[in-house]
Amino acid sequence: MPLKIYRPSFCLWMVLVIGGVALGQTPTPPTGSSSVVGTWEGTLDAGAAKLRLVLHIESLNDGALTGRLDSPDQGATDLPLDSVSLAGGTFRFEMKSLGAMYEGKLASDGDQLTGEFQQGGQAFPLSFKRTGRAATKSVLTLQKLDAGGHSLNILIGGEGSPTVIFEAGFGAGLTSWATVQSNTAKFARTVSYDRAGLGQSEPGPKPRAAKQIAAELHTALQKAAIAPPYVLVGHSFGGIYARVFADMYPKEVAGMVLIDPAQEAFDDWAKTHQEAQRAALNEQIAKAPPGIRDEAVEVNTSYAQARAAKVPAGIPVILLTAMKDDTMPAEVRKVWLQMHEDWITKVPGGKHIPVENSGHFIQAEQPQVVLDAIKQVVDQARRKTP
Repeated sequence: MPLKIYRPSFCLWMVLVIGGVALGQTPTPPTGSSSVVGTWEGTLDAGAAKLRLVLHIESLNDGALTGRLDSPDQGATDLPLDSVSLAGGTFRFEMKSLGAMYEGKLASDGDQLTGEFQQGGQAFPLSFKRTGRAATKSVLTLQKLDAGGHSLNILIGGEGSPTVIFEAGFGAGLTSWATVQSNTAKFARTVSYDRAGLGQSEPGPKPRAAKQIAAELHTALQKAAIAPPYVLVGHSFGGIYARVFADMYPKEVAGMVLIDPAQEAFDDWAKTHQEAQRAALNEQIAKAPPGIRDEAVEVNTSYAQARAAKVPAGIPVILLTAMKDDTMPAEVRKVWLQMHEDWITKVPGGKHIPVENSGHFIQAEQPQVVLDAIKQVVDQARRKTP
């Protein structure tokens, strides 16, 4: 099915998951851009599946176009477009993280776009019709922030303390938080980002292990005057990065939500039980973009740093485990669950929630479960704030 909000390419039973995003390119000022400003709706017909799409196009002060895409059937909202243009009656947008683009002709009456959506070497007919509604304003704002000599692509929105910081899985970026971040921004300030070397963030210094990644995020938050306390939300390998951040800055962290997180004990088990799968994983990573390879090289170091990390005393921690993962054999899934249970029982006051009807990307498949966990941790943190 095309247009996925995450794109898992490599996985060791969900310890490592790829799904990066590229945002933030400055669009070229279009000709007659006002003629496409507004909200458009269409249905992508991919044969086996039909997906409703909602396109929001806005005009910036300099006349350039910007836009966002919703995929209601996939539970995705506020997916930023990399570039948007209108020239000679041809409308075009790109979503480079998904390997996707759309090109269509604007009808003479200005009420329909007729063209093709291209992704993964395939083309699908797609027409958009104007709804008559003004483009909705996103609650999130994309910024480039200095992380110590290189910039990070960061999406910020919402108000209120503590600030919720989203740390995506291995190789993943902003898109993996599409719906959850925009909804969390209704009750708290939020930050998601592309790590250095991923998406449209600039490459950072090596080695790309957890402590370096945490330090860069901390620098960017300081540069943006986004003050603590923070609630850290980490998915998959992002859980490793979140835990190391919490250990490095314990007085600044007010809580954590870990979504089907990678766990060093499981990695130890996999090294002795799943050699063939690890070899296949390494072959895939060798073909990945440089930023992903740089993080992959330091996976063992990151696990070691997480093993040595301590959870700040007295903070609420919720761990969500996906229980319906068709890519993970049943016997392996039992080990995955057990490792989660063993870890959370060592966290005073920690809470474990098995999510029965979700795969690894709980934030996409059952976003309300993730939102409820975040709200619970945020509320607990606020009650503790003097």
